[in-house]
Amino acid sequence: MKLPSIFAAITLTSISHSVYAQPFSDCPSEAYLIQGRVAQLYGVQLATGHYQLLSEEMGTTGQLNAFAFNFHDNYLYAYSQEFSTVVQIGDDYQVTPLNVSGIPATSFYVGDIAVDENVYYSYRPGANYGLYRLPLDSDDPDYLQMSKVIDGATLNLKIYDMAFHPFDGAAYSVDRNGELYRIDVNSGSATSLGNVGQTGTFGAVYFDVEGTLYLSRNADGYVYRIAIDDPEPRAELYAAGPSSSNNDGARCAMAPIIGDLDQNIDFGDAPDSYGTLLSSNGARHGLLGSSVYLGAAVDGESDSYLYPLSDQEAGSADEDGVSFITNIEVGTKAITQITAAGDGYLNAWIDWDQNGEFESDEQIFSQKALSQGVHALYYDVPFRALTGETWARFRYSSEPALEANGGTDDGEVEDYRIEISESGDATTYYPSESGWSTLAYEDNWPMVGDYDMNDLVVYYRTAVSTKNNEIVRVQLIGEVVAMGANYANGFAIHLPGIERADVNEQDIEFLINRRVQTNSPLEAGRPEAILMVSDNVTDYITPGEGCKFHRTESGCGSSVQMSFSISVPMVSGVTTSELAAPPFDPFIFASPDDQVSGRPGRSLEIHLKNYPPTSAFDQSLLNQGDDMSDSATEQYFQTETGMPWALHIGNEWRYPLEYMDIIYAYPTFPDYVKSAGGEAGDWYLDINATLRNTFDK
Repeated sequence: MKLPSIFAAITLTSISHSVYAQPFSDCPSEAYLIQGRVAQLYGVQLATGHYQLLSEEMGTTGQLNAFAFNFHDNYLYAYSQEFSTVVQIGDDYQVTPLNVSGIPATSFYVGDIAVDENVYYSYRPGANYGLYRLPLDSDDPDYLQMSKVIDGATLNLKIYDMAFHPFDGAAYSVDRNGELYRIDVNSGSATSLGNVGQTGTFGAVYFDVEGTLYLSRNADGYVYRIAIDDPEPRAELYAAGPSSSNNDGARCAMAPIIGDLDQNIDFGDAPDSYGTLLSSNGARHGLLGSSVYLGAAVDGESDSYLYPLSDQEAGSADEDGVSFITNIEVGTKAITQITAAGDGYLNAWIDWDQNGEFESDEQIFSQKALSQGVHALYYDVPFRALTGETWARFRYSSEPALEANGGTDDGEVEDYRIEISESGDATTYYPSESGWSTLAYEDNWPMVGDYDMNDLVVYYRTAVSTKNNEIVRVQLIGEVVAMGANYANGFAIHLPGIERADVNEQDIEFLINRRVQTNSPLEAGRPEAILMVSDNVTDYITPGEGCKFHRTESGCGSSVQMSFSISVPMVSGVTTSELAAPPFDPFIFASPDDQVSGRPGRSLEIHLKNYPPTSAFDQSLLNQGDDMSDSATEQYFQTETGMPWALHIGNEWRYPLEYMDIIYAYPTFPDYVKSAGGEAGDWYLDINATLRNTFDK
């Protein structure tokens, strides 16, 4: 990446030199970079490589090197070729030469300021030079008096910059052969920590507050990061920044790599095993000045919100640039539609083997040049691809060569959960491929109780894959979005019409919170197919500080804490006519772990209205209390007036607040029930709700 013309890039306002320049106001998260034979100052966001020209004129006609940020006074310092001394640089970006004594008759291009002492260290190899120490504290008796620590023949390093660790007092650098050194500036000794696997002139070296080391290579501007404490430290490509033959960097080592208020970066949202969070060198794109992205818009954040807490699940989706036109079937060609804003390059991956990583042989598009507009692109689905749910990552940028991880200074990353099916399969989704229906339960059955319908609330979708009129696979996906129960409840899904023997149990894929569960969810000892999501949902849910329940009280809007996915393959010969229509039969039951309430455990089930209980249910519990079930007429789990203990609604529903009877949140609901659905069919919509009595997510 080459630097743009300064006249084309930014219009600058001339700043007059002042000997009374003020320090920078804080310890900034951005890095500073000096470039050019006549020094020019750039600001660099290391996370993405985005850079901008801060000053084209710094009050000098020469180069500046040995560049450093002083944590003790918030000034920048450098060695000036023009003034042959160390200079101070304030918030006006202008140099102020310092009256340094004892400075040798040479120039320096390596330097930094210690974090544990207010001392500027500079270095030049060679017997006549070496490592020098310059106190910057005016109370120090050696203030502005430069002294040699050790000569440059004894400490002989082929380095071009160095940076002080935020806590251990040592300086670090990588030489042109890729050797990482820890430099003890007190003794003047250096220890090799191993080769990092990259070579070149690393003219800018930085630390962040976590103790991670960053290198910027002059030739190509690539920024690498190194975990210096690793037994075998390696340089990992982190971002693409500006290249230059003359490069020197400085940064406040006590600052995080991204500030908490910096929302100008787009991250993916796939699980972090794919490299998504900033700490994992996740895929990320700078948004400052970017006109290249996917779809209609792109939003920013300071770090990834991993699925299931991703922004599209929270209702602010910007994942709108990729559409999967065809099913993704093993051994076939598939079509994806890309909506590109601006001209750029597309790189994309699909995790074919479902191992939680995007590997090099899983890249479906590499440096694919696209113009602004809509494009239909073909790609091959390999025969080795595993069927079931997996993830895809699409990156669009003006930078052609992007990996699945790492930063770049423009564009967008979009991650998608996708389904891979057998060739010839058809998949039917309910309520849609990405939408949710809502299941809501009142657990006081057979008593009406507070009837707030929020003792367990689940967002829920299903997918049924078929081939030649036979069911291949059933997928059950959900998120527990609220739990307002005093009781401990389990949650399960019965597949009506499917026997336990119809399920290929050994190939079931069961995940909770994206983690593979080793136990089979298929309930043992039952003739029917019952998938046990959890014996006790409270194992995964905590109410949050100051809250009694999970997401049912005003001001208690903590994040969703439990998601699940169960992929249920069938043995051959199960026809589509045998399985009931979605939502199938999701139900709650009394947890066997509940030793306090006196409830009988697994044998107590609460189903949707007129859904019969399973073989595990204690039939003697029917028609007790307010329950008016009648197996002879196939009426179950309803009161005398037909009011249910469980609801299924075909969209994301705003459920009532804790202790708020549903009739005060949705006043026309009783009309719907009494008319058996003949009236008030839209009772559940927001426009018919008393919204102040519902939970606002």
